[in-house]
Amino acid sequence: MKKFLPKTASNPNGFTLVELLVVISIIAILSVIGITIFSGVQKNARDARRRGDIEAISKAWEVNYSKTTPFYPKLVITWFASGAIPKDPQTGASYTYTGANETTGADTYKVCVTLEDTTTYCKSNQQ
Repeated sequence: MKKFLPKTASNPNGFTLVELLVVISIIAILSVIGITIFSGVQKNARDARRRGDIEAISKAWEVNYSKTTPFYPKLVITWFASGAIPKDPQTGASYTYTGANETTGADTYKVCVTLEDTTTYCKSNQQ
């Protein structure tokens, strides 16, 4: 049976310290790159969800717009497939509303969100 000993002149099996350090360095570099890419993908996914939520809220208001009395009603949870008014995916906070909102109706609306790259995405009434 072969014995597993460090590499010596009489025993060529085993790894040198330099070989181990090179492998550990490569693994560390690949890990840092992977974590960086993964966190960027997560930010993009949350921003896409925020844009989708704003679009869903806007479409819900437009579908329920009263043509007889130009009025956007307050948001109702039954208008959304999830059974709740969409909220920010990271913080759970409500989006920013002007005009009609979750509690009152109005003749206009504007709903906004600040994305993670600090830009603001807004939708306003179409009527």
